[in-house]
Amino acid sequence: KAVASATPGDAHSVHAAIENVGLQEVWLKVAGGEKACVIDNLIFKHRPKLVLEFGTYVGYTSTRIALQIAAWGGKVVTMEMDPVNATIARNHIELAGLSDVVTVQLGHSDDAVQIVLETYGEGSVDLVFMDQRGTAFHDDLQTLERLRLLADPAVVIADNVLKPGAPYHVWRIGSMPHYRTDIIDLREFGSAPVEDWMTVSWVHRGPTYGQPAETRRELTDLARESDRFRLRAMATSMKDLVGDPLDDFAAKFTAEFVRLGIRTTMYVQTTVEGGHAVSRLV
Repeated sequence: KAVASATPGDAHSVHAAIENVGLQEVWLKVAGGEKACVIDNLIFKHRPKLVLEFGTYVGYTSTRIALQIAAWGGKVVTMEMDPVNATIARNHIELAGLSDVVTVQLGHSDDAVQIVLETYGEGSVDLVFMDQRGTAFHDDLQTLERLRLLADPAVVIADNVLKPGAPYHVWRIGSMPHYRTDIIDLREFGSAPVEDWMTVSWVHRGPTYGQPAETRRELTDLARESDRFRLRAMATSMKDLVGDPLDDFAAKFTAEFVRLGIRTTMYVQTTVEGGHAVSRLV
C-alpha cells in the first residue's frame, strides 16, 4: 500500500506512506517520530560518507538517511537476512529514487560485513545504525572493530535498546573507555505510551578497541527476557505489549544499569507548533 500511495521519485512521500501504514493499518517497527529526530541530528552533525545499517526491514531508515547524505555523495549499505524484507525495501528504495545511493546486501551480517570490507576497505564506515536483534548488538559491534572497518572516530546508533532490550550492548558501550556514549530516552514511533532508549556512541581506537567487555552474569537473565519480548513483538506488535509485563522488565532493566552506574543522559522532547509535532534533543 505504501507503493500505491507514494509518488515515484519523491522520497518524502515514500516515508509518509510507510508511516501512514504503520499508524493506521498495521504496526511497523520503523524509526520514525522521536527516533528520526535522533538519527537526523547525527547525520547533520557528523556528515557521514558511508553508513552501514544492520536490519533493513522495509527500507524506511536507509532511505531517510540516504536522502540526506546524497547531498555530499554519501552511500548507505543496509544488511537484511529476510529475502521478503529485502525485496520490499528494494522496491521502496527504487520508488524513492535512491537506488544509486542505497545498496541492500542480502544475507547474514557475518557474511555481509565481509563483503562491505572487501568493497570499501578498512576505516571506511563513518556511521552505523543497529536495528537487528538487540542481544547481538555487542557481538556485531566488536566484529566491526576487530575487522577495523570503522572510521576513527565513528558513530554507532542503536535502536530498541530498552524495549525489547540490548543489555550486553549497553554494558559494552557504558563500561569500555573507547566509547563516549549518550543514552537517549524517547517514545516508540506509533505507540506513544511505549518508552524506549536509543544509544549514540562515538567510537575511538584504543587499547580496549575490538576486545570483549567484562562478563557480567547478572545480564544473562535480562538478555533472555529481551529475546522473549522480541519474539512476542514480532508475532504481534510492540503496541500489544504495552503495560505489564513489559514495563516491569523495563524497570528491572533500568534498575540494573543504574546499579552498574549507567543511566540515560538525554531525552527527546516533542511539542506541537503550528499544528505540527516538533521533536528536539534535550
